[in-house]
Amino acid sequence: MVLFIAGFSFQAIAQEKVIEVANLPKTAQSFLQNHYNNDKVALTKSEKETLSPIEYKVVLASGTEVEFDSKGDWTEVDANTAAVPQDIVPAKIKSYVQKSFPDNKIVQIKKDKKGYEIELTNGIEVKFNKNADFIKIDD
Repeated sequence: MVLFIAGFSFQAIAQEKVIEVANLPKTAQSFLQNHYNNDKVALTKSEKETLSPIEYKVVLASGTEVEFDSKGDWTEVDANTAAVPQDIVPAKIKSYVQKSFPDNKIVQIKKDKKGYEIELTNGIEVKFNKNADFIKIDD
């Protein structure tokens, strides 16, 4: 029984591989060209976990990290202290931030099938549903 558990746990470990930008899905390549054309790519890697689709992670020279799903659609942008590209932020979320936190910018955004999560320059995290409607604040 112990061997079975150990074997199963071993297979759940992610397999990471450094890749070239040219090996990213075209959608991911376009995203980088459109939003970070002046920022050099420092690292590109693919990550694959057992029973999960492949994911990609790109680290830019500025320290910004962008994660993509298997199709090349962004799932997370972490710009550290810089603002994420405004055209990737849904209008409702931009409006909410402008009204509720006018002196802050969005420095991180994540999206999945449930919705969005953003982090502001003041460290506050805000969650929204898939329609970009406010859910809650995590501080």
